[in-house]
Amino acid sequence: MSMIRGCRIYLLATTLFLSGQLNAQDISAVTDWYNRVTLTTVSSGMAAKVNAAVGDEVTKGSLLIELDQRQYQTRLAAAESRREAAMQMNSEAKRELDRSLELYDRTLLSDHERKLAEIEAAKADAEFREAEAKLVDVRLGKEYSRINAPFNGLVVGVHVQSGQAVINRLETVPLVTLVEHQRMKAVAQVDERTLARLQTGDPVKIGVRGEWLEGNITTLGFDPISQTNNGPLFRLEAVFRPAEGKGLRAGEQAVVRLPDE
Repeated sequence: MSMIRGCRIYLLATTLFLSGQLNAQDISAVTDWYNRVTLTTVSSGMAAKVNAAVGDEVTKGSLLIELDQRQYQTRLAAAESRREAAMQMNSEAKRELDRSLELYDRTLLSDHERKLAEIEAAKADAEFREAEAKLVDVRLGKEYSRINAPFNGLVVGVHVQSGQAVINRLETVPLVTLVEHQRMKAVAQVDERTLARLQTGDPVKIGVRGEWLEGNITTLGFDPISQTNNGPLFRLEAVFRPAEGKGLRAGEQAVVRLPDE
């Protein structure tokens, strides 16, 4: 009984906090991140730099995690050397083929010798292309060993520490969780009748922390997510921008005020 009374008091306080009596077009909701990603890498190695902590605001492109670069630098130097050697051999093989074809045209070279020169040129070209492909692969591995922020956001989870081994041979290991916090969404449940009169893009008001903010409906669910005595309820999401400096969190109580019928 005390728990029920407490819930009623909480709901009443929430209503008053949102300033004013809620009308028939208001539905309860909770806030959620507009975009949430868990960042990882396909490379393995030792975490050398961890430039992110929970609560940090980061800008797009900023370095968050970097694996030990020594192994990647060594592989890159070796791959570049192999490509350079293969390129020189390929160039020489092409020049040799040109000389052989010239001699062949002057009837100073047999068909067999001409064919051998063509084979050597093709082999050198294949080795050069293989060396180029290997170099690209090594460069990608080095690139993947660094995690950069894909957008301006807020770090809400760091799952690795400096000096910790990151092994991604069988499955990738999550390293950083980043959310876009400059936009958020209010998530609510609506009945089938209400859902039928709404469209994505419809303007709504989002009530949170005593303020009414402008928003727009972005998602109207097709599959029911819960059942009541009056029928199924469907997911509704509306995106909005939090007030400057409010620092909203996911899971906060909110209200979505729907447009009039």
